[in-house]
Amino acid sequence: MARKGGAPAVLERAAALLRPLLPFDFIGVSTAGQVDPGTGVIRYANENLPGYTGMDVKGFFEARFHVPAVILNDVCAAALGEGAYGAAQGVRDYLCITYGTGIGGGVVLDGRLYYGSGPSAGGMLGGLILHPEDMDPRDPFAGTYERYASATALCLAASRLDPSLTSGRAVFQRMKDPSVRAVVDAWLDQAAAGIVSLIHVYNVPRVVLGGGVMEQPYAIQGVQARTKALLIPGFHGVQVVGAKLGNMAGLYGAAYQVLQTGLGEGCYDL
Repeated sequence: MARKGGAPAVLERAAALLRPLLPFDFIGVSTAGQVDPGTGVIRYANENLPGYTGMDVKGFFEARFHVPAVILNDVCAAALGEGAYGAAQGVRDYLCITYGTGIGGGVVLDGRLYYGSGPSAGGMLGGLILHPEDMDPRDPFAGTYERYASATALCLAASRLDPSLTSGRAVFQRMKDPSVRAVVDAWLDQAAAGIVSLIHVYNVPRVVLGGGVMEQPYAIQGVQARTKALLIPGFHGVQVVGAKLGNMAGLYGAAYQVLQTGLGEGCYDL
């Protein structure tokens, strides 16, 4: 949600929280928005954080604390964290997909984040077109994976049954209700369809699923079963697993990226 004062106020608050921790040798930041991996500038962010698009987050922290800073998109950071210390540990090629307000994804190939070389600061797995019949030039997200398989999509569908079902937790607490279970099953069908498509494109051995809804046993087991049933036979054997690090994944990933760049080499053992 937007904070009063927008992005500048949020960064100043973050800096105020860091000052009591001085001295430190580097800063690793996991943040929302499309982050230019070379410059640490926010290429694009929605209006949940007004004024964030175009901000030089790397420059902001380095100017105030005079130490190197590494800035990563939060889902990319989570992907690195799960690879270094979580559900993809020991795997060189994998996808990390998170289901929340939207759908975010980090692609790791040969142990490195894959950003692509086009105009965007990274790919957008949630932008996969799942329903071309719903595409609308006035709405760039119409027909996309995140419109149908995000946690927001699940809650919106459930709230049509009961307006009180406004969170994933509330939805899964009502699973004994056949009508609610049917909504969840339909949502799992959409989630699995996107995962299958991404596996077919990237041909990776493991997919890590994050977000609070995927911590529900019914959700992760349902997606696993559906994905296995839908994969083209040549792709059987791909592991679909739940994330292990929860909300800490991005923090671990940002720290890991610092170590990989050599800024903290020899200083820390996470």
